[in-house]
Amino acid sequence: MTKKQKMIITAIVVPVIIVVIVLISVLAYFLYFPYKKGNVEKATSIALPDNGVVRVLQLTDLHLTSTQISKQDKQTLKWVEQAVEFARPDIVAVTGDAVGSLLPFRGRDKALIALAEIFEEKQVYWMLTFGNHDGEWSSATGKEVGMENQYQGKEELYELLKGYKYSLMQKGDTDGVGNYVIDVVDKENKPVYAFINMDSHDKAFDEEGNKQGYSGLTANQVVWYENQIKALYQRAGNENVKSSLFMHVPLYEYTDAWLNYEHVGDFDPVYIEGKVYSADTNVGFYDKMKELESTDFVSVGHDHDFNFVIDYDGIYLSYGRVSGVNAWGRRTPVGATVIDINVNAESIKSQYKVTNIYPTFDYLEWEGWAKGW
Repeated sequence: MTKKQKMIITAIVVPVIIVVIVLISVLAYFLYFPYKKGNVEKATSIALPDNGVVRVLQLTDLHLTSTQISKQDKQTLKWVEQAVEFARPDIVAVTGDAVGSLLPFRGRDKALIALAEIFEEKQVYWMLTFGNHDGEWSSATGKEVGMENQYQGKEELYELLKGYKYSLMQKGDTDGVGNYVIDVVDKENKPVYAFINMDSHDKAFDEEGNKQGYSGLTANQVVWYENQIKALYQRAGNENVKSSLFMHVPLYEYTDAWLNYEHVGDFDPVYIEGKVYSADTNVGFYDKMKELESTDFVSVGHDHDFNFVIDYDGIYLSYGRVSGVNAWGRRTPVGATVIDINVNAESIKSQYKVTNIYPTFDYLEWEGWAKGW
């Protein structure tokens, strides 16, 4: 082989090798997915602080989709870390649309694990309720879920969290994925308060399987809720225990509250949206809350430009502050909601103190504005 032939072969082979190495590196970057596998024992309660006040940090609508490459996602994760440091909560409530992606390479799954790793590192317990975007994609099928497999995406995410000690999420035994109760217990391990977490589902399906509106809670979940409150009563030695409810899509009554009731709280209320995107059907859940006299605080997410607390005939209806830099269509500043719950208070007004916190760093706007969405 002549020197010229060697040079020609080298000129062809070397670039090909470089391209192959780059392609393998890129694929490995996207496909490699380390996470804590297996089951760990999950706590079902947290201890009541000595001062009798439980602090909840509510994060909602983080909309993490591609944490490996998105600058907005990286800023959102930075804000989650900072919010935990600022609030120093006893527990974190993530009320839906934490993740959501119709992209391949398990970007959604990796985003959820990136979030879980923060709470593992900070050693802070967190509750997750799914939103309408979290489970819209199935990694198993590589497609958007439909009426026939509507829970598949959520079940995949639930399985991912089984190996994370500080994730308190439980699957539950009623409609949806993620219906569970976390007690707040005193030194005698007696429940003195409780956090109810519920899956408010996604888009409703018509008879042909087309998505329309928001389904919200179901009649089966009303029965489940009643059973949980009665079980809580028994765990507390046949005493009534107050509780709060965290979920994503607002209850049917939120529209009436927004239109006709005054807000409360230690922050300026925000409601830019023209309507409340609440559940389309009233299944009687609010009436059941009134009947059982346990849950007197409800906090949701979903509508990115809402943030208020309204006293709705003795039950506080709250919107958490949008927390994701890349939350869809966001027009309000990113923040988080801090809920201080005085377990021993005698009135709802003195029991709940709600405030907002905000990042101290500059962050980008919603990615969609730049793309003209």
